[in-house]
Amino acid sequence: MCPVPSCSGVGFRRVLKPLDLYFIPTRSNRYVLFSSPEAVQVLESESGDRVQQFIEWFVRHPNRFVAWIGGILHAGHGYYLRLEDRIDPGERILKSMASVDRFVIHFIRIRPGSQIARDYESFLKRQRAKHIFWFSVDLVLSAVVLVFTPVLAPIPGPNVFFYYPFLRLLSHYRAIRGAASGLHSRVFEFKSLPELSGLEDNLPGLATFLERME
Repeated sequence: MCPVPSCSGVGFRRVLKPLDLYFIPTRSNRYVLFSSPEAVQVLESESGDRVQQFIEWFVRHPNRFVAWIGGILHAGHGYYLRLEDRIDPGERILKSMASVDRFVIHFIRIRPGSQIARDYESFLKRQRAKHIFWFSVDLVLSAVVLVFTPVLAPIPGPNVFFYYPFLRLLSHYRAIRGAASGLHSRVFEFKSLPELSGLEDNLPGLATFLERME
């Protein structure tokens, strides 16, 4: 566990309040990780500010080429955010975890006697591996598109061929950090939950989230 905020990476501030996570099964008997939309939005606003600051650095750069890249990213960022929830709702949860190092995991067992801590760790390791893979793919795509920038530059409007792989790259990076935060944290608590039906009725956004994750 990282004992001080500075060792977790430059510019990333750790939130002291624990994040409530819901480690629950879907109808297909696989685990998903959910958090309330309100908690996610608060953490997204902080990480979003950092992404925006990163883009603004490009926009204000004295080099015209770098500033042009910043303009493309700035134009595409808002559009990308509107699509993000449709791409992978679970990715948003992982990204929110990157700003936290304390967790309360509310769980429902898929089968009696299962070891929740082990299942939770395996889930996060799979998610980390998945996002490392796609991070690598988007890194290659971004590099290729950068090479072809002189050809793509004359295209009017936001250049989807450039900003989409690059913004996905940033998103996967945050998801990797979130999974790592969940794996490395030593400040967490597991709490057992009753049946899923009551939870869907009392936890806003959960029913829709489960439908999208099926």
